[in-house]
Amino acid sequence: MQTIRNIIFTDFDGTFSEKDIGHKLYTHFSNGANLPFVEKWKNGIISTRDCMLGEASLLKITKEELYRFLDQFKLRAGAAELYRYAKLSGIPFYIVSDGSDIYIEYILKKYNLEEIRYFANRAKIADNRYILDFPYDNGDCTRCGCCKGVRIREIVGDKKNIWRIIFIGDGLSDICALPHADIIFARGDLLKYCLSNNIKACEYGDFFDILNWLKNHEKSSGKHPG
Repeated sequence: MQTIRNIIFTDFDGTFSEKDIGHKLYTHFSNGANLPFVEKWKNGIISTRDCMLGEASLLKITKEELYRFLDQFKLRAGAAELYRYAKLSGIPFYIVSDGSDIYIEYILKKYNLEEIRYFANRAKIADNRYILDFPYDNGDCTRCGCCKGVRIREIVGDKKNIWRIIFIGDGLSDICALPHADIIFARGDLLKYCLSNNIKACEYGDFFDILNWLKNHEKSSGKHPG
């Protein structure tokens, strides 16, 4: 009998990080002028790419201003502990984000977690402008900049039968990941979406909730780290 192994995929903004850093960044440096783009995105009128490009076009920002702004943000409680437990247990762990690498990389380095493999849209600052690039092919998905469902499919490949796919999220940008997940941990708008669409999901408050679930699961299945 083939052993089913866990593999973890987590969103970043508002999930692995305590706050939605991308949203806070655009709102702060545009003085709220980005919010009409966000409403259009929430209502399905524009794609993530169009939303983010519109928001980014409003910003005048230097690298120094960005990094000072980022210093206020923290990881969600238990996030680092869950990753370290997964690493010790041999559980693959990925961050899949529709945000920007420039702040994900900064925050991960702040917590000495830069080894975590992540997928996100690219951003750089040049001439006081926040310049976005979307390097990933999302196939048939026209909603996302970096589609989490497509990233999961690429990583798991044709071996889905050997993996128990665990996905952790908090928002509407996580919807594309849901059909690929065996276990869904949700909060915020993602939890509301799951409840409204009869999608089974486990509510979580912080990552210690998920860590405890994982430890209990590993114990009941006779697996232990190390």
